[in-house]
Amino acid sequence: MRNGTNGALAHPRPEAFEDDEISLQEVFEILLKGKWIILACFLLFLTLSALYTFLTPREYEASSTLFVNTQGSNSQLNELLGLSLVNRNILNEIEIIKSRMIATRVAEHLMRQRVNPETGTLLSILEVDEEEEPLTLLEVSQRLREDYLSVKPATDEVDLVVITARSTQPEEAVLIANLYADEYVAYNQTSSRARMRASADFLAAQAARFDSLLGRAEQNILQYIEETGVVDPSIEGEQLLEQIMLWSAERDRTRFTLQTAQAELEALENELSRINPELTRRLASNDDAAIAALQQRITDLEIRLEEKYSKNPQLRRDPAGDPEVQLWLTQLADWRQKLSERVARFTSDALAGTSLLGGGAEGVFKQVTELQQQILEKRVTLTGARARLSVLEQVLAGYERRFNEIPNKALVLSRLQREMQSSMQLATHIFEKLQEAKIAEQSELGYVEVIDHAVPPEEPVSPRVPLNLMLGALLGLFVGVGVAFLRTALDNKVRKPEDLRKRGLSVVGVVPDLSRLIKTDFNGRERITVEGRTYSTSLITLLNPLSPASEGYRRLRTNIQFSQPDATVQVVMVTSSGPGDGKTVTSVNLAVTMAQAGRRTLYLDADMRRPTGHKVLGLAREPGLVDLLFEPAAAGLERFATGVDDLYAIPTGRPVPNPAEVLGSKKMRDLLARLRQEFDMIIIDTPPVLAVTDALLLSNQCDATVVVVSANETPWHALEHSLEALQGVGARVTGVVLNRFDARAAYGYGYGYGYGYGYHYGETEQAAARL
Repeated sequence: MRNGTNGALAHPRPEAFEDDEISLQEVFEILLKGKWIILACFLLFLTLSALYTFLTPREYEASSTLFVNTQGSNSQLNELLGLSLVNRNILNEIEIIKSRMIATRVAEHLMRQRVNPETGTLLSILEVDEEEEPLTLLEVSQRLREDYLSVKPATDEVDLVVITARSTQPEEAVLIANLYADEYVAYNQTSSRARMRASADFLAAQAARFDSLLGRAEQNILQYIEETGVVDPSIEGEQLLEQIMLWSAERDRTRFTLQTAQAELEALENELSRINPELTRRLASNDDAAIAALQQRITDLEIRLEEKYSKNPQLRRDPAGDPEVQLWLTQLADWRQKLSERVARFTSDALAGTSLLGGGAEGVFKQVTELQQQILEKRVTLTGARARLSVLEQVLAGYERRFNEIPNKALVLSRLQREMQSSMQLATHIFEKLQEAKIAEQSELGYVEVIDHAVPPEEPVSPRVPLNLMLGALLGLFVGVGVAFLRTALDNKVRKPEDLRKRGLSVVGVVPDLSRLIKTDFNGRERITVEGRTYSTSLITLLNPLSPASEGYRRLRTNIQFSQPDATVQVVMVTSSGPGDGKTVTSVNLAVTMAQAGRRTLYLDADMRRPTGHKVLGLAREPGLVDLLFEPAAAGLERFATGVDDLYAIPTGRPVPNPAEVLGSKKMRDLLARLRQEFDMIIIDTPPVLAVTDALLLSNQCDATVVVVSANETPWHALEHSLEALQGVGARVTGVVLNRFDARAAYGYGYGYGYGYGYHYGETEQAAARL
């Protein structure tokens, strides 16, 4: 298919009717055309957002800030008992704050207080409908956790937790945020002091035990001196005693460490047993031979180093003087690293395999995980302590065998003194730790403190008036634009010349809507009398030849004349897809413009089903085409003159029962051949293509065929089917005429020539008076 006014519509592209490309200009036109829809959607959504914003109750937020010293949690207890430090995670603390336990404590305070301390009104969290029962403690705590509380870290870089409460009452938000902060601090202090108290009780029991041992050792020395009179041991005995005392002290410290670790393990297992006894038995069944072996190696090497140091104390400060000591230190560091990695892997595997806890309150799972890890680490410590104790006892037994071989009674006294000194040192150490534990228990404030208490907020956080209005306005614009584009996408009517050209159709003419012109020039009348003849006001080329509409018909005339450069266009058939598209008005006005160009022109009304051409020209229906077909061939044609120079019009004539047979008859072909001899141009007005087959029967006898479509009325599929039908019978389709085109409705803004001189055909004083 060739675009442009000079090309014939030969083979329209099927894909042309599926072209979805859209230009920026078309986008602008769609928006401008749908401006009222967009404005309506904008105002609607803006109004809805305003109603929602101003009718929604105001909500306020208040926040309190806590400092969680994760590096210092239980630091005094760990230092006293020699435990490894386990850092609490900030997320664990947040889960505890959000737990049902803390919520229940806060709910108890709120239910006791009941009213807002500033306003005296009932707290919003306790409000219920009149027919409902008062809320229970569980329901209030559930409301707190779901609707009022928000807990999150201040940032990823600091150990600060922000507790935020939201309420329709600003004072209530402050009250809830501060109650949560205070309750969590109190819980943290109570939990920390309970652990410190358990440590002090254990140390007190150990102190009493070692004090009894010390008293017994002193009594043994006095009794032995009285019986034997021993004063000083020998030099060899003193050296042996010195080694025995050193190793005995180390053995006693190892025993104490073993007992302490055993006591702490029992405390941890008891605490875990209260949660789940099965979990404790599972952890007790785990063992790792590799850890025990590494611990045994480390213990053996440490004892060998101690023997070296006892013989040469200088090596403890400067090991570089002995290559063997340096090698041992390197091996010791390597084994300790392997032990640490093995313990970490063993702990991770044990924890990964533990799934016995089941469901529970939030935050308790994190506490159980911490207890699991401490128990596993304590078991490793016990294994190492037992291995070390076994080695120490073997070394000490060797020294004691050598010592016992010396037949000197004074050595017995030295042994008794050594036992007394060992007991005294250990008892003094335990007593000091006991005093420190008591002081620590009294001074333990936990590892959480309130940095900032909540203060009454000045402005509500919800609803956000500017943001809601802006979002409503934007949503309205988006919906309006979407509706405008959707309307365009669902539109199946011919709207603009550009739409026809985009689909590969040749637009041979664009005729504006005559309704505004008829209303302005003829006061909206349908018919007007000029020089004794009554015309339809739609015959604008005769009544107002200088109007923009007349110029459109003249362009149509020019485009038809030059549509076939290699052939002469003499017979033009004008048809349409369906009735009411304006083909008759287009045919008559086209004939008038042809006559005005000085060409002898005939308007032939071949629409025998619904003829209207004679009404436009103010003629009688008879005689006409039917009469002419059945008259002698020599009948004159001057009787069909219209009074307009060079314009003749043949109406349809009397009705016939078989219009298709008449138009397809040999007489019709002979008549057209005769008319070609008589006229320069013949304009044939035919019925719509999709309604009847009359136009198809005449199309192959015409030089050019013009299809009239009505803007905003003719569907695309009707036009497509019409063109396919015409091309199927070999019609030479010149192009499409877009009739009743309203640029303002199509583009959303004024478009066109916009000029007129107010000059009317035959405008005499008499005609002017009739107008």
